[in-house]
Amino acid sequence: METAEAVAKVEAWLRAVHGSRVSGLRVDHAKVRRVPEGWSVPYNSVAYLDGGDAGKEIFPPPRLIVREPDGQLREASPRPGGVSVPARTPGQGHWAELVDPEVAESGLGHLGVPDMAVGGWTWIAPDGTRTDEERVNHRYRTGPLRMGLEHPVNELEWMLLFAEVSWLDDERLLTGLTQVEVLLPLTGITGRRHAEWYPVHSSTRQLPPDTTQWRRVDLATLVSEFSTPTMLAFYGPASIQKVSSADLVAALERFPRQRPPVDVIESRFEVGEEPARLAREMTARLGLRSPAEVPEHEARYARTNGFELTDDEVRRTVIGNSWEQLVHETGDPRRWPSDLAANGLRPVYDDDGRVTPQVDAFGKYCVRAPKGVRYGYRCVTGAVVGFALGETLGRAVDALSLDEIRARFGPRGIRDLLSGELGPLTQRLMFLVEGVIRSRHTESPADSALLADAVEGGLLRWLHTQGQPVPREADGWLVRVAGLHADRLPDADDLAAVRALVRGERGTGSGATALLAALPAALTEGGASTRVSGGVRAAARVIAGVTHRADADTTLVEYLTGLFQHVLADENNRTPLWMTARDVRVEGADVAAAFPDYAKFGLLDARDPEEFGAGRDTATVLRQTFAAVGGCENRPRVALLRAVNHSGRSALTGALAGALVGARAGIPGLPAAWLERLELRHLVENLATDAYEHFNRASPLKQGRWAKRYPGT
Repeated sequence: METAEAVAKVEAWLRAVHGSRVSGLRVDHAKVRRVPEGWSVPYNSVAYLDGGDAGKEIFPPPRLIVREPDGQLREASPRPGGVSVPARTPGQGHWAELVDPEVAESGLGHLGVPDMAVGGWTWIAPDGTRTDEERVNHRYRTGPLRMGLEHPVNELEWMLLFAEVSWLDDERLLTGLTQVEVLLPLTGITGRRHAEWYPVHSSTRQLPPDTTQWRRVDLATLVSEFSTPTMLAFYGPASIQKVSSADLVAALERFPRQRPPVDVIESRFEVGEEPARLAREMTARLGLRSPAEVPEHEARYARTNGFELTDDEVRRTVIGNSWEQLVHETGDPRRWPSDLAANGLRPVYDDDGRVTPQVDAFGKYCVRAPKGVRYGYRCVTGAVVGFALGETLGRAVDALSLDEIRARFGPRGIRDLLSGELGPLTQRLMFLVEGVIRSRHTESPADSALLADAVEGGLLRWLHTQGQPVPREADGWLVRVAGLHADRLPDADDLAAVRALVRGERGTGSGATALLAALPAALTEGGASTRVSGGVRAAARVIAGVTHRADADTTLVEYLTGLFQHVLADENNRTPLWMTARDVRVEGADVAAAFPDYAKFGLLDARDPEEFGAGRDTATVLRQTFAAVGGCENRPRVALLRAVNHSGRSALTGALAGALVGARAGIPGLPAAWLERLELRHLVENLATDAYEHFNRASPLKQGRWAKRYPGT
């Protein structure tokens, strides 16, 4: 399509809208230009265009897009990056597009509305009334965030994600790439080098963890430096995208870069002057012998786990390191500051269950084990803390139907955390995890009785915290934490199943709380030589069997354990849950269908937890959990609220949903305001960190560190 043809189409539209004689408006021929979506054709008042009468100017100047190749007219958004809409003639009905909201969120409207991002159309009557008449676009494809891909942090990452789900074809992707910058590592392992391609990175979080300095350069400048065609490999939030520099050069000829060139050297905050200066200031303030180290290692550990320390977190780490050095130099624990958080510290629990300050890791790394073997630190700690947070949210509505929830909290149901009080399911889970850590099954993997006895011991210690008499000494650090000695009103049937252990009776209970065994069972395969014979599913049967009968409940515990085995994995680009759920195979576990299949084309019906009724059985609980999380993996707050606003077991579904999204998001990805109110949050994190360390390369127990902390059963 040539310029004249595009202008003619707009002029015809102006006549159709404003009458056969258009005297007040005219196309601004001087500003007609080619854009990625087609031709941008602005128009304005004749008085302004011809006479320069500013009082007659239409501002912002309206413009139409003549899309190529179909010639469709679209009204451009008045804001940069906004989404265009089909042009319409007043007084005539039209089909309005139902565009996936991720298009508007991305800010990529200048690239046009992808055909596959239009879910369908709804008919708008001539008077502007929206009707019930709709058409579905059978070519629609679910957006990358709902599909479960990593959340982007900039325009380039949105483009790479859109290309991943085929919303952008090769030509449109190339067009977008002409306007963006990439990062090239200058320190550390600057490779991921390959003989056949040149690696570039979409953001600082995608750089290799040991990179502290990099070059930020726009692609137009970068490709001009290549003397021969080179394949660029984009490392971003999805799979590696490969683009030829020759194709980029051709795209730049069609759409030259509109933004100023960028070519600068940047570095991490922790290696700059400010943290070093702060360390010197703290030395003078506290009277230290020498400045504390700046947190280069801590920042690298965080990046190893998929996080970046913020500038403020780096500063607080310097302050925390300084206080820790003061106590070490003086040997006086009374020197700790009263406000731990303000001084870069957090409470941890020693071998006697007493609080001891430690430099805050912000849920982003573990100093003693920064890299996992099979499981990631962010995944393990995020799952356990997410479980606690989800249960706490759901407890407020656990006994209510959906109608009752809405009557009490409004039509959208409960929207906020009402109380941060730790729940009974979390407390019981903690003692299950502690029992699994104390198990000596690694010394004899085929002896499942070792694991069963250890789990029973943990449950009896939990029973002790509930004021019940138990036949064994309640030892170890966890049972000494005073905050756990509170009656948290556990379910009567659950309590009865644990009380039966006092009488020497195992497997007397039934019901959905058998699912609590799944996460501890999955943890047993976190490192080399940490599993039981038969793997995590055998561990699931053993752990669940201590309190529950071997029936359909146990089958679903095996299934959830297999799912946790995947979601805890230490991976960069994580497989979405809806795909993983179909990869876990357990005969008799028919629950994965609660996740929609986002690989399909056309609109999908997102499952509502309420669809599965008010059942309190194990299968219903899992289906409600999966329905809540499906499509919301990248939005933990939304997933958690969906997981508790229904007529079922809201505390348990909230807990399981919290574990699944927490494993993906890590502690820093969970709602911060809720975490601040979560009772004993650091205790839960402390135990989860111990579990991560224990089921890793080498248990601290084998190093003699935990003989008192986690004694044998």
